[in-house]
Amino acid sequence: MPTPIRPKKANGSQVNTWWLRKKVPEKLRSLVGKSEVWRSLDTTDLRTANQRIGQISAAIEAEWARLVAPAAASNLVPEIEPLSHQDLHALRGVAHITARDAVIANPTGFSVMRMAAGIPDPDNADDAAALDEAVCEFLQREGVSASPADVERFKPLYLRARRDAVADVGRAAEGDYSANPELKKLPKRTSPKLDLVLAFEEYVENGALKGGKDGPTAKRWRPKIAAFCKWLKHRDLAQMTTADGYKWADHLKAEGYAEKSIRDVWIASLSATAGFMVERRRLAQNPFLQIRVRNSVATNSLRPRKKGFTKKEAEAILTATLDGHSHLISEETAAARRWLPWLCCYSGARVNEVTSLYPDDVAKDKETGIWCMQIKPSLEKTAQWRTVPIHSHLREQGFLDYVDRRRKSGKPLFYDPDRGRGGKAGNPQFKKVAERLAEWLHSKNLIPDGIKPNHGWRHTFKSVARRIPMDREVEGHITGHRPKNSNSGFDYGDRWAETMSIEIEKYPAFRISALKAPPAPHKRARRTRAQIEADEAAKEARKDARATRAA
Repeated sequence: MPTPIRPKKANGSQVNTWWLRKKVPEKLRSLVGKSEVWRSLDTTDLRTANQRIGQISAAIEAEWARLVAPAAASNLVPEIEPLSHQDLHALRGVAHITARDAVIANPTGFSVMRMAAGIPDPDNADDAAALDEAVCEFLQREGVSASPADVERFKPLYLRARRDAVADVGRAAEGDYSANPELKKLPKRTSPKLDLVLAFEEYVENGALKGGKDGPTAKRWRPKIAAFCKWLKHRDLAQMTTADGYKWADHLKAEGYAEKSIRDVWIASLSATAGFMVERRRLAQNPFLQIRVRNSVATNSLRPRKKGFTKKEAEAILTATLDGHSHLISEETAAARRWLPWLCCYSGARVNEVTSLYPDDVAKDKETGIWCMQIKPSLEKTAQWRTVPIHSHLREQGFLDYVDRRRKSGKPLFYDPDRGRGGKAGNPQFKKVAERLAEWLHSKNLIPDGIKPNHGWRHTFKSVARRIPMDREVEGHITGHRPKNSNSGFDYGDRWAETMSIEIEKYPAFRISALKAPPAPHKRARRTRAQIEADEAAKEARKDARATRAA
C-alpha cells in the first residue's frame, strides 16, 4: 500500500494537501507515457488521506489494466472482474463462521460484549478506516482480488456477519448451540478461494520446476492437474483434503495406471503445487504431502520389465545405421540416423542431450587432448554441464570428420535452424530429431516391445557398465546419474577427462561387419546437372511431338 506524501514546492516549502505518488511499471510506461503518476488526495488530514489512498491506487491500476488489455491481454494483468452476488453472500457466511468460531468454544458475557464493541461504526471516521482495513484483510485471506467497488458492496454484508456472529455467541453463552438458520440460507462460492490450476501455473512460472512453464515436466503435469480438478468437480485447493488425494490414487489404480506413475507424476504434481503455496504462505498445509501409493502384491510378483537392448538387438540397430539413405532426406536427418544410436550407445547420454549438440560442443580437453562432448543443461533432466569422452570406435568411424564439416557450416550437428517452423519453446527442433529417429527405427521393426528406441541405449550402457565392471562413481559422472546410495564423496574432486576416458574405453566396441564394407550407395542415384538438363530437353521434345501430332 502506498503512503500519502506532501510534495515540496519550488521554493522548498511543503504543500499542505496530501498526494499519492505511484511508480509506473516499466512494461507499461510506453502506454502510460510517464514513469510515475501523481494524484491529489484532496485532503490536509492524514487519517482521511490513508482512507482514500487505497481506493485511488486501485483505480489507477484498473485504468492501466484497461490500457493494456487490447494490446497484450495474454501476458498482462486484466481488469478485476466484479464479484457475483452469490459470492458476496457466500463470503458473508465465511465471515460469520470465522468470527463466531474464534470464541464460541468458551463463550462468556464479557466475550459477547467485547465482540459487539469491536464491530466498526461506518458513520464514525475512525471506525470507517478500520472497517476498510478489516474487509480488505478478510478478502485477501480468502484469496479474493476485489475492486474498490466490491469492497464497498461487501461492507454491509461483513457488518451483518459480525452482528450475526455476536448473536450466536450470546446464545451459546446461555447453552444454546443450535445451528443458526441464517447460515443454511447462504450459498457456496462459485469461484475457488485458491484455484489449483492457477496455482500450478504460478508454481511453474516462479518455482524450481526444471524447464519452466514450457518444459517437459510442466507439459506432463499440466493435464494431470486438470484431470484431478475435473474428477473432484472443483478447483479450490483450500478445500482439498488428504482423503481426496487417496481416493484419487485409488481411482487411478482402478483405471489401470501403474503405481509408480501415480506416485511420481499424478500425486507428485499435486503435492509440489500445494507445497509451493504453503511456502508462499497462501495455504496452511499441504494435503497431498507424503501420500503413499503402495505396490500391489500382483505387481510385485511380476518379472522385472526389460529396459535395454540385448547384444543381438543392439547389433541389428547399429547395422541399420550403416544402410544407404535416400537422397531425398536432408543431410542432418541422414547424419542423425548414422550417428545418434552410436553416440548414445557409447556414452549412455539421453538422446536429447546429443541431438542438441553444436560442433563447438565437441572439442579436445585442454589438458589431455582427449576428444569430449560437452553436454549442457537444457530442457531435459540435466542440471549441470558435464564432459563425456568420445569412444575411440566413434573416432575410427569418422565422427570427428562429420563434426568438422558441420563446424564449417556453422550449424548444429543434427538439425538446421533455417528449417524451423517457429514452434513452441517446449518443442524445440532437437527434440523432433529424436522423435523422427524413433519413428524410423520402429518402421524398420528393430525395436522390441516395451523398449524405448532411444532411451534403451542408456539402460544398455548401465547394464554393460555393471558387467565390465566400470567404476561406479565415474560411470555416474559420465551418465549424469548420482547413485542413490553413493557416499558423500561423489561430488568431491574434479571429473578428469582422462579418468572418464579410461572407463569409457572399457566399453567393448561393436564390430559390425558392415563397417568393413564400402559405403552403401544411395537408394536412388542423384542426377548430375547435365543429366537434369538433358532430361528437361527430352521432356520438351516429347511435348513438341505431341503438339505436332495433334495438329
